[in-house]
Amino acid sequence: MSRLVDDSHDEPIESPHRLPGAPTARAEMTFLEHLDALRGVLLHVVIATALGAIGGWLLSPRVLEDLIARTVGTAYVLSPLEAFNERFKLALLIGALLTGPFIFYRIWAFVVPGLLKRERGMILPLALVSMLLFAGGLAAAYYYVVPMIVRVLAGFTVPGMLMQIRVSDLLGFFYNVAIACGVIAQLPVVTMTLTALGLVTPGMLLKQWRYALIGAFILTAVITPGDVVTAQLILGGPMAALYFVSVGLSWFVARRRRPEPDPEEV
Repeated sequence: MSRLVDDSHDEPIESPHRLPGAPTARAEMTFLEHLDALRGVLLHVVIATALGAIGGWLLSPRVLEDLIARTVGTAYVLSPLEAFNERFKLALLIGALLTGPFIFYRIWAFVVPGLLKRERGMILPLALVSMLLFAGGLAAAYYYVVPMIVRVLAGFTVPGMLMQIRVSDLLGFFYNVAIACGVIAQLPVVTMTLTALGLVTPGMLLKQWRYALIGAFILTAVITPGDVVTAQLILGGPMAALYFVSVGLSWFVARRRRPEPDPEEV
Protein backbone atom coordinates (compact mmCIF):
# COMPACT_ATOMS: atom_id res chain seq x y z
CA MET A 1 0.00 0.00 0.00
CA SER A 2 1.20 3.49 -0.72
CA ARG A 3 2.12 5.81 2.09
CA LEU A 4 -0.21 8.77 2.65
CA VAL A 5 0.80 11.95 4.45
CA ASP A 6 -1.62 14.22 6.26
CA ASP A 7 -2.40 17.21 4.04
CA SER A 8 -2.78 19.45 7.06
CA HIS A 9 1.02 19.59 7.27
CA ASP A 10 1.34 20.73 3.67
CA GLU A 11 3.66 17.84 2.76
CA PRO A 12 3.94 16.05 -0.58
CA ILE A 13 1.69 13.04 -1.08
CA GLU A 14 1.51 10.29 -3.61
CA SER A 15 -1.11 10.60 -6.31
CA PRO A 16 -3.57 7.69 -5.82
CA HIS A 17 -4.23 7.48 -9.56
CA ARG A 18 -0.76 7.83 -11.00
CA LEU A 19 0.00 6.80 -14.55
CA PRO A 20 2.57 4.11 -15.40
CA GLY A 21 6.02 5.66 -15.20
CA ALA A 22 4.90 8.38 -12.79
CA PRO A 23 6.88 8.69 -9.55
CA THR A 24 5.67 6.95 -6.41
CA ALA A 25 7.02 9.01 -3.55
CA ARG A 26 9.10 11.86 -4.93
CA ALA A 27 11.15 12.34 -1.79
CA GLU A 28 12.18 8.65 -1.74
CA MET A 29 13.16 8.36 -5.40
CA THR A 30 16.75 8.16 -6.52
CA PHE A 31 18.20 10.29 -9.29
CA LEU A 32 18.00 7.43 -11.79
CA GLU A 33 14.38 6.79 -10.84
CA HIS A 34 13.64 10.44 -11.51
CA LEU A 35 15.24 10.15 -14.94
CA ASP A 36 13.29 6.98 -15.71
CA ALA A 37 10.01 8.63 -14.73
CA LEU A 38 10.88 11.68 -16.82
CA ARG A 39 11.72 9.44 -19.77
CA GLY A 40 8.25 7.90 -19.56
CA VAL A 41 6.65 11.33 -19.55
CA LEU A 42 8.67 12.51 -22.55
CA LEU A 43 7.85 9.32 -24.45
CA HIS A 44 4.13 9.84 -23.89
CA VAL A 45 4.42 13.48 -24.94
CA VAL A 46 6.23 12.57 -28.17
CA ILE A 47 3.68 9.86 -29.02
CA ALA A 48 0.77 12.18 -28.27
CA THR A 49 2.33 14.94 -30.39
CA ALA A 50 2.78 12.56 -33.33
CA LEU A 51 -0.79 11.27 -33.08
CA GLY A 52 -2.07 14.82 -32.76
CA ALA A 53 -0.16 15.86 -35.88
CA ILE A 54 -1.72 12.97 -37.81
CA GLY A 55 -5.17 13.99 -36.64
CA GLY A 56 -4.40 17.61 -37.46
CA TRP A 57 -3.28 16.63 -40.96
CA LEU A 58 -6.61 14.91 -41.57
CA LEU A 59 -8.60 17.87 -40.23
CA SER A 60 -6.52 20.67 -41.76
CA PRO A 61 -8.18 20.70 -45.23
CA ARG A 62 -11.62 21.25 -43.73
CA VAL A 63 -10.36 23.90 -41.32
CA LEU A 64 -8.43 25.72 -44.04
CA GLU A 65 -11.38 25.62 -46.42
CA ASP A 66 -13.70 27.02 -43.76
CA LEU A 67 -11.25 29.77 -42.78
CA ILE A 68 -10.88 30.87 -46.39
CA ALA A 69 -14.65 30.89 -46.82
CA ARG A 70 -15.07 33.04 -43.70
CA THR A 71 -12.46 35.60 -44.76
CA VAL A 72 -11.34 36.13 -48.34
CA GLY A 73 -13.43 33.63 -50.29
CA THR A 74 -10.47 32.61 -52.45
CA ALA A 75 -6.81 32.28 -51.49
CA TYR A 76 -3.89 31.88 -53.86
CA VAL A 77 -0.83 29.61 -53.89
CA LEU A 78 2.22 31.10 -55.59
CA SER A 79 4.83 28.38 -55.10
CA PRO A 80 4.84 24.58 -55.47
CA LEU A 81 5.55 23.94 -51.78
CA GLU A 82 3.31 26.63 -50.32
CA ALA A 83 0.18 24.49 -50.03
CA PHE A 84 2.06 21.61 -48.37
CA ASN A 85 4.00 23.86 -45.99
CA GLU A 86 0.94 25.75 -44.83
CA ARG A 87 -1.12 22.62 -44.39
CA PHE A 88 1.71 21.03 -42.39
CA LYS A 89 1.98 24.03 -40.04
CA LEU A 90 -1.78 24.11 -39.61
CA ALA A 91 -1.76 20.38 -38.84
CA LEU A 92 0.81 20.93 -36.08
CA LEU A 93 -1.33 23.67 -34.56
CA ILE A 94 -4.47 21.54 -34.64
CA GLY A 95 -2.54 18.61 -33.21
CA ALA A 96 -1.27 20.75 -30.34
CA LEU A 97 -4.82 21.80 -29.53
CA LEU A 98 -6.07 18.21 -29.64
CA THR A 99 -3.33 16.74 -27.45
CA GLY A 100 -2.68 19.72 -25.19
CA PRO A 101 -4.98 18.54 -22.36
CA PHE A 102 -3.42 15.06 -22.29
CA ILE A 103 0.12 16.45 -22.35
CA PHE A 104 -0.73 18.77 -19.48
CA TYR A 105 -2.26 15.89 -17.51
CA ARG A 106 0.81 13.72 -18.09
CA ILE A 107 3.16 16.46 -16.91
CA TRP A 108 0.89 17.24 -13.98
CA ALA A 109 0.88 13.58 -12.89
CA PHE A 110 4.68 13.73 -12.88
CA VAL A 111 5.09 16.88 -10.79
CA VAL A 112 2.11 16.69 -8.41
CA PRO A 113 3.70 14.33 -5.85
CA GLY A 114 6.37 16.94 -5.17
CA LEU A 115 3.94 19.82 -4.65
CA LEU A 116 2.47 21.05 -1.40
CA LYS A 117 -1.25 21.01 -0.75
CA ARG A 118 -1.58 24.76 -1.21
CA GLU A 119 0.39 24.65 -4.46
CA ARG A 120 -1.75 21.82 -5.81
CA GLY A 121 -4.93 23.68 -4.90
CA MET A 122 -3.75 26.81 -6.70
CA ILE A 123 -1.91 25.57 -9.79
CA LEU A 124 -4.36 22.99 -11.11
CA PRO A 125 -7.51 25.19 -11.21
CA LEU A 126 -5.59 28.14 -12.66
CA ALA A 127 -3.99 25.95 -15.32
CA LEU A 128 -7.33 24.47 -16.36
CA VAL A 129 -8.99 27.89 -16.50
CA SER A 130 -6.02 29.26 -18.44
CA MET A 131 -6.30 26.52 -21.07
CA LEU A 132 -10.04 27.11 -21.42
CA LEU A 133 -9.54 30.86 -21.79
CA PHE A 134 -6.79 30.38 -24.35
CA ALA A 135 -9.02 28.03 -26.35
CA GLY A 136 -11.79 30.61 -26.10
CA GLY A 137 -9.44 33.28 -27.43
CA LEU A 138 -8.51 31.09 -30.39
CA ALA A 139 -12.18 30.41 -31.11
CA ALA A 140 -12.98 34.13 -30.94
CA ALA A 141 -10.19 34.85 -33.43
CA TYR A 142 -11.39 32.11 -35.79
CA TYR A 143 -15.10 32.87 -35.77
CA TYR A 144 -15.19 36.60 -35.12
CA VAL A 145 -12.01 38.67 -34.97
CA VAL A 146 -10.09 37.59 -38.09
CA PRO A 147 -13.14 37.57 -40.42
CA MET A 148 -14.17 41.01 -39.15
CA ILE A 149 -10.69 42.50 -39.58
CA VAL A 150 -10.43 41.12 -43.11
CA ARG A 151 -13.86 42.48 -44.03
CA VAL A 152 -13.02 45.90 -42.62
CA LEU A 153 -9.70 46.05 -44.47
CA ALA A 154 -11.33 44.86 -47.68
CA GLY A 155 -13.65 47.85 -47.42
CA PHE A 156 -10.74 50.19 -48.08
CA THR A 157 -10.35 48.95 -51.64
CA VAL A 158 -11.56 51.22 -54.43
CA PRO A 159 -12.67 50.46 -57.99
CA GLY A 160 -9.71 49.13 -59.91
CA MET A 161 -8.24 47.32 -56.90
CA LEU A 162 -8.31 43.53 -56.74
CA MET A 163 -7.54 41.92 -53.40
CA GLN A 164 -5.58 38.68 -53.87
CA ILE A 165 -4.46 37.01 -50.65
CA ARG A 166 -1.88 34.23 -50.49
CA VAL A 167 -2.63 31.23 -48.29
CA SER A 168 0.60 31.82 -46.36
CA ASP A 169 -0.31 35.47 -45.72
CA LEU A 170 -3.82 34.58 -44.59
CA LEU A 171 -2.66 31.85 -42.20
CA GLY A 172 0.21 33.97 -40.89
CA PHE A 173 -2.23 36.77 -40.14
CA PHE A 174 -4.59 34.31 -38.47
CA TYR A 175 -1.85 32.81 -36.29
CA ASN A 176 -0.75 36.22 -35.03
CA VAL A 177 -4.27 37.41 -34.25
CA ALA A 178 -5.22 34.07 -32.68
CA ILE A 179 -2.18 34.10 -30.38
CA ALA A 180 -2.95 37.71 -29.47
CA CYS A 181 -6.53 36.77 -28.57
CA GLY A 182 -5.33 33.79 -26.55
CA VAL A 183 -2.86 35.92 -24.61
CA ILE A 184 -5.43 38.66 -24.00
CA ALA A 185 -7.85 36.06 -22.66
CA GLN A 186 -5.34 35.23 -19.89
CA LEU A 187 -5.96 38.58 -18.19
CA PRO A 188 -8.49 37.20 -15.65
CA VAL A 189 -6.11 34.40 -14.65
CA VAL A 190 -3.20 36.81 -14.24
CA THR A 191 -5.31 39.20 -12.19
CA MET A 192 -6.69 36.47 -9.94
CA THR A 193 -3.20 35.04 -9.38
CA LEU A 194 -1.69 38.39 -8.46
CA THR A 195 -4.61 39.07 -6.12
CA ALA A 196 -4.26 35.66 -4.46
CA LEU A 197 -0.56 36.38 -3.91
CA GLY A 198 -1.38 39.76 -2.41
CA LEU A 199 0.49 41.72 -5.07
CA VAL A 200 -2.54 43.68 -6.28
CA THR A 201 -5.94 44.63 -4.87
CA PRO A 202 -9.27 45.43 -6.57
CA GLY A 203 -8.98 49.03 -5.42
CA MET A 204 -5.54 49.33 -6.97
CA LEU A 205 -6.83 47.94 -10.27
CA LEU A 206 -9.77 50.36 -10.32
CA LYS A 207 -7.52 53.33 -9.64
CA GLN A 208 -5.32 52.40 -12.60
CA TRP A 209 -8.16 51.82 -15.09
CA ARG A 210 -7.18 54.75 -17.31
CA TYR A 211 -3.65 53.44 -17.71
CA ALA A 212 -5.06 49.96 -18.27
CA LEU A 213 -7.22 51.17 -21.16
CA ILE A 214 -4.29 52.95 -22.78
CA GLY A 215 -2.13 49.88 -22.27
CA ALA A 216 -4.81 47.65 -23.79
CA PHE A 217 -4.85 49.63 -27.03
CA ILE A 218 -1.06 49.89 -27.15
CA LEU A 219 -0.66 46.16 -26.55
CA THR A 220 -3.20 45.43 -29.26
CA ALA A 221 -1.25 47.59 -31.70
CA VAL A 222 2.02 45.82 -30.84
CA ILE A 223 0.94 42.18 -30.97
CA THR A 224 -1.54 42.44 -33.84
CA PRO A 225 -0.12 42.89 -37.35
CA GLY A 226 -1.82 44.64 -40.22
CA ASP A 227 -3.93 47.76 -39.94
CA VAL A 228 -3.18 49.07 -36.45
CA VAL A 229 -6.26 51.29 -36.16
CA THR A 230 -8.61 48.50 -37.19
CA ALA A 231 -7.01 46.05 -34.78
CA GLN A 232 -7.26 48.55 -31.95
CA LEU A 233 -10.94 49.16 -32.56
CA ILE A 234 -11.82 45.48 -32.83
CA LEU A 235 -9.61 44.04 -30.09
CA GLY A 236 -9.00 47.02 -27.81
CA GLY A 237 -12.65 47.41 -26.80
CA PRO A 238 -13.19 43.77 -25.75
CA MET A 239 -9.82 43.80 -24.00
CA ALA A 240 -10.86 46.85 -21.98
CA ALA A 241 -14.13 45.12 -21.04
CA LEU A 242 -12.15 42.05 -20.03
CA TYR A 243 -10.09 44.23 -17.72
CA PHE A 244 -13.15 45.27 -15.74
CA VAL A 245 -14.31 41.65 -15.60
CA SER A 246 -10.90 40.84 -14.17
CA VAL A 247 -11.37 43.54 -11.54
CA GLY A 248 -14.59 41.85 -10.47
CA LEU A 249 -12.85 38.48 -10.24
CA SER A 250 -10.05 40.13 -8.27
CA TRP A 251 -12.61 41.41 -5.79
CA PHE A 252 -14.05 37.90 -5.46
CA VAL A 253 -10.61 36.41 -4.80
CA ALA A 254 -9.75 39.16 -2.32
CA ARG A 255 -12.87 38.40 -0.30
CA ARG A 256 -11.97 34.73 -0.09
CA ARG A 257 -8.41 35.35 1.04
CA ARG A 258 -7.69 34.71 4.66
CA PRO A 259 -6.86 37.93 6.50
CA GLU A 260 -3.86 36.37 8.20
CA PRO A 261 -1.66 33.53 6.98
CA ASP A 262 -1.45 30.30 8.94
CA PRO A 263 1.74 30.49 11.05
CA GLU A 264 2.36 26.77 10.44
CA GLU A 265 2.61 27.26 6.66
CA VAL A 266 5.99 27.95 5.16
